[in-house]
Amino acid sequence: MAGAARYRGSFWREVWRYRHFYLFISPFFLLFAVFGLYPLIFSLYLSFMKWDGLTAPVSVGLENFVMLFSDGMFYTALWNTLVIGLMYVPPMFVLAFLFASLLNSKRLRLRGLFRVGVFMPCITPMVVVAIVFTLLYSAESGLFNYGLRALTGLFPGGPMAPIPWLESEAWSKISVALLLVWRWTGYNMVLMLAGLQGISDDYYEAAIIDGATRWQRMRHITLPLMRPTLVFCGIMSLIGTVYMFDEVFVMTQGGPGTSSTNFGLYLFNLAFMDFRFGFASSAAYTVAIAVFVVSLVILKWRKPATD
Repeated sequence: MAGAARYRGSFWREVWRYRHFYLFISPFFLLFAVFGLYPLIFSLYLSFMKWDGLTAPVSVGLENFVMLFSDGMFYTALWNTLVIGLMYVPPMFVLAFLFASLLNSKRLRLRGLFRVGVFMPCITPMVVVAIVFTLLYSAESGLFNYGLRALTGLFPGGPMAPIPWLESEAWSKISVALLLVWRWTGYNMVLMLAGLQGISDDYYEAAIIDGATRWQRMRHITLPLMRPTLVFCGIMSLIGTVYMFDEVFVMTQGGPGTSSTNFGLYLFNLAFMDFRFGFASSAAYTVAIAVFVVSLVILKWRKPATD
């Protein structure tokens, strides 16, 4: 007990000694407490309440969670989110890795220019990107359909009919996935490039001396040493897929019907269209816990298995 008391005393003395430094960083903690920690705790409180934002909250216990698992729209939103994720994450990873490998080559000139060009979509406001892609996807005057008609017009049978990118239930998810590939390839490319540059050339030189082929070097050196970076990219892609909102809201509003309603838009509709804040909070916490568990499983894959 005496040791603990001495430790607490020395701790607060050190805090007081460096109080000026703590004063400089205090705005961050104040803003985090107001705009981060408080909403997090209040949302947990609301998950056990029935509240429309106007009347007083009414405690309902676990009723929101029970209703959630009987809500068909909840499963539809999760399914759409999963499908969109499977559509864009694998090709995005492949493209990001290819670009990273290319930019990691010492024989490539103007690497900085290419790096900025590939990363540029990440710093473009998402709403602006979604509006531009909406125009590109237009069935009548969109650039994508114009290019496809011009290309297919060179072959027998004439130009193909316009693709209803945003008006078809089959194409709406593909339209969102293509935008996400274009948007996030550069971000993951930068992360993978950093991972590649962290691998020592000594490994590759030793492998070449031993007669390893390019594929063997990739399989036994690059991919194992890139595992932490790939795991991080995977977790960030998982979180981004579950909670993406701007892309779907601007381009499709979840339609046609509910064909592109993802989980982020589902939460928005519950909270700000139906004013069911308690129900929306329970849905958010349920999926957040699921994402946390999946992330832990992925993190276990981060470390190579040891015999």
